[in-house]
This record gives sequence, structure tokens and C-alpha cells, in this order.
Amino acid sequence: MGRTDRSYKDLKQKQKSAIADKTYSMYIRFYLENHRMPNADEKSSICKKLFATVQAVAPKTDYEEFCRIVDKREAGYEDRILRDIQNGITLEKLNMKKRKKTPEEKAAVLKMKRKQRRAKGKAMKNQAVENNICQNDTFFYIAGYTSGGAPYGVTWQEMGLEPWQDLEEAQ
Repeated sequence: MGRTDRSYKDLKQKQKSAIADKTYSMYIRFYLENHRMPNADEKSSICKKLFATVQAVAPKTDYEEFCRIVDKREAGYEDRILRDIQNGITLEKLNMKKRKKTPEEKAAVLKMKRKQRRAKGKAMKNQAVENNICQNDTFFYIAGYTSGGAPYGVTWQEMGLEPWQDLEEAQ
């Protein structure tokens, strides 16, 4: 399935990003379990686990080269991990998998979105009527526009009114 002539550098940015996310999750998991950053032996075991993943997508990747990349990334991980812990990341939250919605929940969300869309459409129509967007100096009511962009509809003269005169004033 995969190409055998690829190295880590040949991977797409999205693939590299996924590997970086996996690396970070392994480091934060280690930190939460041990309350410290990994030492050299532990880094090596993390690197070996990650390298197995990388080998599947980029078989030509050199182990030492990949470990250097991981070491370079690790420099900023401790600050980021401490910030995440302050923001409430726990081991339980890391281990939780995203729960899929049931068909009933999906239907309820869809129904709510439709209802919001209808309400928004009604509000826009009401606002258009209140702001007299359907009028100009020539037309009392603009029914639409031609393909050339010219408006058409009921003119002020046809209504027996002067431009911008209220209907109540005319009666």
C-alpha cells in the first residue's frame, strides 16, 4: 500500500503533524504518570514506539535522524505540558475516547439547526421589511431584479403615492 522509497522528510505536512501529535500525547501521558520528563532510556523507548509508526508510512527513515527530530520537538514540550496541566488536562481526560453520537442525538442536533436556520431566515425577512430594503426612489415594492440587475415591481405612481410617502398618510 505505502511507498517504499519515502523518508520522513518526504511525508506530507499533515502526516508529520499527526506524528507530532502522537509524540506529544506520549510525552504528556508519561509526565502525568511519573510527574517528570523522561530520562534518556525512557526517551529511547518512546522514540522506538514512535519509530515503528513512522516506519509504516516512511520505510526509508533512519532511526537516528528520527530520534533527532523527536529530541528537537521535546525542547518545548515541558512548558506546553505544564500549561496544559494548569488548564485541567488529566490522565482520565487523555484516556477518554470521543464518544460517537447516537442516531437520536444526531437527529435532535439536525432538528435544532433547522429550527435555528428558519428563525434566522424569518428574522432576516422581518428586518428587510422593517428597513424597507424592498423599496427605492422609483419602486414602492421591488419584486425582483432582471438578469442585467435592473429592479422591477410596483412603482410609487401605480400605488398613487409620492416617493417615500407612508400608506397611512395617503388615506
